[in-house]
Amino acid sequence: MPIKINYIILAFSLFFLSLTVPQSTKNKSCTDSSDSSEKQTEIPKRLERKFRRDAARLALRLTAEQEDLRYQNIEIPRGNIETFYALLAGIYLDNETAQSIADCNVHTFPNPSIDRFIVIFDKTVAWAEPLQMGISETDSREINELLDEYNLVLDKHVQWNDTQDAITIRSKEPLNMAALANEFYNVEGVAEIDLGVPEVSGNDIQVRRIEAGWTVEYYLRFGSQITGNGKQHVWTYRAEDSGSVTMLKEEGDPIPEWMRCELNLPGFMVGS
Repeated sequence: MPIKINYIILAFSLFFLSLTVPQSTKNKSCTDSSDSSEKQTEIPKRLERKFRRDAARLALRLTAEQEDLRYQNIEIPRGNIETFYALLAGIYLDNETAQSIADCNVHTFPNPSIDRFIVIFDKTVAWAEPLQMGISETDSREINELLDEYNLVLDKHVQWNDTQDAITIRSKEPLNMAALANEFYNVEGVAEIDLGVPEVSGNDIQVRRIEAGWTVEYYLRFGSQITGNGKQHVWTYRAEDSGSVTMLKEEGDPIPEWMRCELNLPGFMVGS
């Protein structure tokens, strides 16, 4: 299946931001400063991987506005991921409120999928015999080649229903899983693929390109999202291509005290 290149528009729109990334946002080391008054200059390791996953998902969302992800590249251009990582890291390093938002575990909602999907297949298919014996591998040449090519892991095998089983495929690096799923549909016996996107909303980060920069919104959601009675608190930033960051506004429902995060900065609307 030919891989199409659909990232030209994105690459052009991100070019100027990538030129202005502070060197400190690219450093992978943790800050270990005894002076708490010093401005943080490096991303903690505990957050770096999360930010990079956020960046991969944001890059996919932007390209999805141009064309369905199923018909785009499986691999996400690393330059696009790095640009969005720099955007998120720049806000985090510039603003203490953004650091507290990270403590609230506000990251991108898992849509689109970047790391896993479930392959549902006819349990009697010949290539599944090792799975039936409790071995985490298949006799499918197509599946094995895809696992090797994209550095995938066959993570779990379960009974799906009376006639079908399922395996979970995980990727070690962020990928466009919607496009990768198309390759698995070509395997004999595969009936369906579940990308695992939750139906209920949750915390999220949303970005929008504006003149000479981006607006970035952080959504902290709580309450009963299932029943439609959920609540949310939103922080909005403007990040210029020049590297400057401005917090534009904070709005939404008061954050209840039972939330498992520390929001001790002035201006946070904490309450029941």
